[in-house]
Amino acid sequence: MSTKRPSLAIIIPGGVGTGKDNIGVPVLLGLIKLISAHYDLTVFQLSKINPGYKPDGFELISVYHANPLMRILRFPSIFKEHHRSKKFVGVHGFWAMPPGFLAVVVAKRHGIKSIVSMLGGDAVGLPKINYGRLHKPFMRWLIFWTLRKATHANALTMYLVNNLRKYGFPGKVEVIPWGVDRDLFDYHPKPPGNTMTFLHVANFHPVKDQETLLRAFQLIREKHVASKLVIVGSGVDHDKVIRLIDELKLNDAVEIREPVPYEQLSTIYHSADILLHTSLSEGQSEVVTEAMSCGLPVCGTRVGLIYDLQESCVSVDVGDYRKLAELTVGLIKDPGRMNELKAAGHHWTSQHDISWTARQYLELYDG
Repeated sequence: MSTKRPSLAIIIPGGVGTGKDNIGVPVLLGLIKLISAHYDLTVFQLSKINPGYKPDGFELISVYHANPLMRILRFPSIFKEHHRSKKFVGVHGFWAMPPGFLAVVVAKRHGIKSIVSMLGGDAVGLPKINYGRLHKPFMRWLIFWTLRKATHANALTMYLVNNLRKYGFPGKVEVIPWGVDRDLFDYHPKPPGNTMTFLHVANFHPVKDQETLLRAFQLIREKHVASKLVIVGSGVDHDKVIRLIDELKLNDAVEIREPVPYEQLSTIYHSADILLHTSLSEGQSEVVTEAMSCGLPVCGTRVGLIYDLQESCVSVDVGDYRKLAELTVGLIKDPGRMNELKAAGHHWTSQHDISWTARQYLELYDG
């Protein structure tokens, strides 16, 4: 006789059945599917679901309203209606605001456990580009209240935890990074060739700081002529990136490609020699995780996972393109060190794959 699985609720701002070809947030969807093998899972999404999208193995409910405030105000009653029949044992909010805040509110009302995961902008503050939430006093107060009242709080990286500490949050926040599917991002490092291929995968957005990327690559190219840069991405800063490529006279050395389906990304990683990642801030950077899993050394700014794994990467202060170029050229000239970084990245991603992440969450739900 089969045993009925306990019911669990997850709250997300979006990322499932969204975007072109329903790409959403692939790792989030992968985690949801792994969790749904153990729980009768209901996912509440605060954004629209693409027409025709059908979830596999879990229930997906849109709480969308044109007015963002109404999504928050309506949610407790929608949750109550489903909790009446499902009897959720817990609720997990991915991102602190508003999913984590809502998870804490409904969990306290119904006497169940609440889990809050900090995944990026909810644990940083960059007022110069108006990115993140911690530099906004009221939002910071709400986030800190959410973390204090949650049964369990976690973040992707120690980088995020330390950001919270800098802004005055004293409570416990566990680090649970997101792993990737190692079958999809398999370890297959590229043998060195005559031309060094650098790779950058990111949206064109101020927080990704492609200016540091391009200025570093210009200096690298001056010292290592046989090199090219492949950029995979699109976004609001596209024209700015194109202008800077022209200004730095890198047109013949930089190739820009449109984003590709998630399942095809590993082919791009396998064709490159080094990942260059120059963000002003990252929650973790799945790109860095994917690259390490595939066997690429990572050179970049000390944020997100690069901050946490400095012994496994080449890392510099945010914006320091000169130092980044210097250290990257040094790495190219040291094949032994290059192999050490490949092995270290592979070891970490092998120990922290997507199944490992799902198990960490399941232990929180079951505990």
